[in-house]
Amino acid sequence: MPRRASYRIIERPDGRFDIAVTLAGGGTQSREGLATRAEVSSALAMLRDLMAACGADLVEEPTLGLAAE
Repeated sequence: MPRRASYRIIERPDGRFDIAVTLAGGGTQSREGLATRAEVSSALAMLRDLMAACGADLVEEPTLGLAAE
């Protein structure tokens, strides 16, 4: 059975970004202090490749409570 992981991008008050990844079993891992959106994109591309190699899907968690702009 394929496994699944979800991620969310968190913008910090200092202008940096964190990526929080929740695994199917409920554990959460994070990558913290990414300086630019380009670094976030690069980290997510690497994570997608790693998850695909493990037979797992990576999906973005929906943002709750925020109105669409």
